[in-house]
Amino acid sequence: MVIVEKLKCFLRTNKYYKKYCQTSVNDCRYWCRGLKYYKSLYHWDLDKEIDGNTVFFIIDPAISHPGLADRMKAIIGTYYIAQQNGFDFKIIFEHPFHLKDYLASAHYASLDELSYSLKNSRVLAYNGGGRVPKLSRSVKQYHIYNYIGYDILETNQIGDYKKLWGDLYRQLFTPTPLLQDALNAIALDSNTYVAVHLRFVNALEQFEDNQFNFLSANDKEKLIKKCQQGIIEIQKRYSDKKIVVFSDSSVFLSRVKTDMPGILVLDGTVGHISFSTEGDVVLKTFVDFYEMGRASLVIRVLTKEIYPTVFSYYAALSDGKDCVDYTI
Repeated sequence: MVIVEKLKCFLRTNKYYKKYCQTSVNDCRYWCRGLKYYKSLYHWDLDKEIDGNTVFFIIDPAISHPGLADRMKAIIGTYYIAQQNGFDFKIIFEHPFHLKDYLASAHYASLDELSYSLKNSRVLAYNGGGRVPKLSRSVKQYHIYNYIGYDILETNQIGDYKKLWGDLYRQLFTPTPLLQDALNAIALDSNTYVAVHLRFVNALEQFEDNQFNFLSANDKEKLIKKCQQGIIEIQKRYSDKKIVVFSDSSVFLSRVKTDMPGILVLDGTVGHISFSTEGDVVLKTFVDFYEMGRASLVIRVLTKEIYPTVFSYYAALSDGKDCVDYTI
């Protein structure tokens, strides 16, 4: 099992595989998964009358899912597909938490709205690495259970895809009172700070299952000091702004608090929503996403030992901001 997970981890970061193979491989995987859904759920009997045409994005608790940014890329891409085909769009996201607790939207639905009759519905996989699909209006409902977290707007170079992604996100979502209260409690004014993001995954401590970038104690210390020096350089470059550091590593955030007076770190428990579903972890994830977007600039710190995350990139796009890379 570990060998399989290490192979998956290697393929996720292999440029040749991602460019030439991943789309076809996922088409095949999702076709096979679709057959399982048809066998277990769908039938020929007409179970309900359906008005209009709708694309449903469904988080299935029976399968594994990626992190928040990948889910959001798939949701926004699916929303765009629905728009381009003149379909309504609905989201069923109730596992491992209810998305509606954190993001308000007019597009939520429940499982009882689904038709499993093949006279009404079809299973559709979202493959963000491929082309925007053409949907048939004779199909009343398309159900998307399987997806890859690629941005179909970027893949297809659709206009100003960065701006479009943010526009679509803001059309779909606004913070709920729970999330808005948490943002208000931080008392950071928009555009008064630079957000600096570093994603270590497992380099400093165990954060995410099935990732294997473990370091020795000596290499951990070297990496912490290198990243701290990078933040100091960023602080000098943007001396007219506050610097707020975001990370998936509690170890690193603690060191920033201890060693770097004047650098801000937000309170809260960091975690990966695919492996930790406690309310404070999920809320912290959304708070970080929104507070990055509210910055005047988002900087993604890169070095060979840490992960080239897109979380901060899409947090920036969600509020129409820029995200730049800073390699140390």
